[in-house]
Amino acid sequence: MARLAPTTGDEIWELGPGPGALTRLLVETGATVRAFEIDERWRPELETRFAGRATFHWGDFLELDPTPFVPASGGFLACGNLPYYCATPMIRRLLALPRRPDRLVFVIQEEVARKAIAQPGTSAYGFLSAQLQLAAEVKMGSVFPPSSFRPVPKVSSAILELRPLALPANEIARRQRALWLLSVMLRQRRKMAVNLLRRALPQVEWQSLFEQVALPAGCRGEAIPFATLLRLVDAVPADAWPPAYQAAEPDGSF
Repeated sequence: MARLAPTTGDEIWELGPGPGALTRLLVETGATVRAFEIDERWRPELETRFAGRATFHWGDFLELDPTPFVPASGGFLACGNLPYYCATPMIRRLLALPRRPDRLVFVIQEEVARKAIAQPGTSAYGFLSAQLQLAAEVKMGSVFPPSSFRPVPKVSSAILELRPLALPANEIARRQRALWLLSVMLRQRRKMAVNLLRRALPQVEWQSLFEQVALPAGCRGEAIPFATLLRLVDAVPADAWPPAYQAAEPDGSF
């Protein structure tokens, strides 16, 4: 709750309220609470207990269209204890909304949280790390042992906090191109980045561009810092990008 810092007038989306332990704390802040729950077994208890104080949507959040519920103004927060098997797609879904939450605070599997904050050149770094960090300020909080939960899971959990960056449309497009380059370079992590990029966009003089941004010819994509990756994006000729990435402004968010 301290990381989420809700206030009266905010709208909070809770993903996976379960028996309503966190829901109770959220409604007590005076915020508008909208909860998404897939398990119908909780419907009678939650809708009775929080009648008039929270709105519930029943079904798989990944299959629902939450766009009509996005508030037009005011504070917009998201939180929850996310199921391990779908935490990543749920977070990505929220970051793809036409208006992203101001803050997202979730309890997720510790391993996934460490991947989310991993830096280029580390073993945990991957596409998820880049996708989240190019879209938001990402922090990891407290770690909880399996014994903190009932039923007891097999792995530890951790708090993950994201504060989406306020980016103009052209910068979103730039970062989408960076993610596309990275997706090419991470398909075969142990191969030289320049060779993988040559296969993807053979019309580009990649060796020359690597020299231009001071990248070693033999470097791997997983080791390229974000700032250098973005400079590489800027060096690629505009007409060399795949058609979906040639527009000056993106057709969506991250």
